[in-house]
Amino acid sequence: MTAASWVIISAMVGCNALFAAYEIALASASLGRLKALADAHRRGGRAALAMKQNMEGSLAALQLGITLVGAIAAATGGAEADEFIVPYLVTAFGLSDRTAQVLSLACVVVPLSAVTIVVGELIPKVFALKHKEWVCLKLSPPMRALTMVVYPAVWVLEGTVRTLLSWSERRWTPTMEGHKAEVTEMQELRAVVALARTSRLIGGQEEKIILGAARLSSRSIAEIMIPLRDVVTLDLSQSMSESLVLAHTDMHTRFPVCAKPGDPQTICGYVNFKDIVSELRLAPDQPSLRGIMRSMPDFSEELSIAACLQRMIREHVHIALVRNRAGEIVGMVTMEDILEELVGDIEDEYDRVPGHVAEVGVGWVMGGGITLDRLEQITGVQLDRSRLPGGCRTLHDWIGAHLERLPRGGDIVRAQGLRVLVRKLRRQRVLEAQVSREDAAGGVPRSAAMASSTAESRA
Repeated sequence: MTAASWVIISAMVGCNALFAAYEIALASASLGRLKALADAHRRGGRAALAMKQNMEGSLAALQLGITLVGAIAAATGGAEADEFIVPYLVTAFGLSDRTAQVLSLACVVVPLSAVTIVVGELIPKVFALKHKEWVCLKLSPPMRALTMVVYPAVWVLEGTVRTLLSWSERRWTPTMEGHKAEVTEMQELRAVVALARTSRLIGGQEEKIILGAARLSSRSIAEIMIPLRDVVTLDLSQSMSESLVLAHTDMHTRFPVCAKPGDPQTICGYVNFKDIVSELRLAPDQPSLRGIMRSMPDFSEELSIAACLQRMIREHVHIALVRNRAGEIVGMVTMEDILEELVGDIEDEYDRVPGHVAEVGVGWVMGGGITLDRLEQITGVQLDRSRLPGGCRTLHDWIGAHLERLPRGGDIVRAQGLRVLVRKLRRQRVLEAQVSREDAAGGVPRSAAMASSTAESRA
C-alpha cells in the first residue's frame, strides 16, 4: 500500500473517532447542564446547546459523517488490495483471480475493521463518556458547522426519521409494565442523586429530601391535608378557661376557632396555645378567644405543595385551611405536613405512645405503643395478621384498623378473640386501653365493665 493510502485510511479512522466520541457525548450530556454552560458563556456552550436541542438533526449529520468516512476508508483499502495484493497472490501462490480478490479483501477488511472498532469506536466512546461535557464544548462548533454544510441531506434524513417514528408510535409504543411514565428531567435527577449516593457524596436522608423536594410542584395539598373530620377545633363562644382545658387535652400548639359551636365550616381564625396561657395570666377576666384570635389563610385543594409552602413562608403562618371548588372547607394543612414530605414523619415527645403493661383482674391495662408481638405473648391470643393493613405494628394501629376511623375515648373493639376498651387518648392516639380475652372467665374487671357499659350506652 502506498503512503497516500495509509494517510487517507488513518485520517478516516481519526474522523470516525471524532464522530463517535461526539455522538456518545452529546447523547449522554444533560440538557440542563449544557444550558448552564451556555448561560455561563463557556466557549462552545451555545453550539453544544443548539446541537442538543435538535438531536434528530445532529444525529443525522453525525451518522452521515460516520458513513461517509467509513465508505472512503473501505474504498481506499479495496483499491489498494486490487492493485497490490491480488497480483502478488496470483503470482506467488498461483491462485485464480476470483480467489485472490476474496483473500485480498479479507486481508484488508479484517485489520481495518479491528482498527476501526478499537481506535475509531471503543476508545473515543469510553473517553467521551468520562468527559462528555469537555467533548461537547470542544467539538460542537465544528460539528455545528458541518451540520450547516450538509443541511440539505440532514433535512431529508431528519424528516424521514420523524415521519417513520411518528408512524410507528401511532401503532406501538413501548411501555414498562408496573411503571408509571415519568418526566425525563425527573428521571435524570433520580439518576444523578442515585449516583451521588453511590459515590457517598450524600446519604439516604439527603437523597430522600432532594427527590421529595422535586415532587412538591407536581403534587397538590389535597394529598397531604388533614381531613376536616380529624381537625380539632375550639368554639368562639367558649370561655378562656374552657378553651385551655380542651386545648390541653389534645396537646397541639394551634387550634382553629369556629364561629358557630361544632361547625367547622364557620372557622374564622385560629389561636395559639401559648396565647391562651399568657392571656389567662395577664387578663383572667377575658371572656372569649376573640381578643387573641389570628387570621387563618385558606388555599384551594388544587394548589401545589410547593406553592403552598411559598405562600405560608411569605405570610408567616404555620397552618391554613383547604377549600374545594365549591368553597367548602375540606381540611387543614400545616407546615409540619409539608416538611414531613421531605424528611419523613416528625414526632415530638407528645407523639410517642407508651408501651406499659399492668395486670388488672382478668385483663390488662396496656399502653397504645405496645407491639402486637408483645400483645400476643401476654394475652396468649394469636392475631390474624393477614387481615391487618400494612404498617400495623402496635395496639394503637390495631384499634384504628378495626374501627376504620380515629379512635375516641370509650370505644370498644371486639375482634380476633380480644375485647379492647379505649381509656385514654392524646392527639387522637391511644395512650391506654383495657384489654381482656373474650373467653376469660368472669368477664372483665368490674371497673372496666362499668366504663364499657357507660361508653356503649353513650354510643
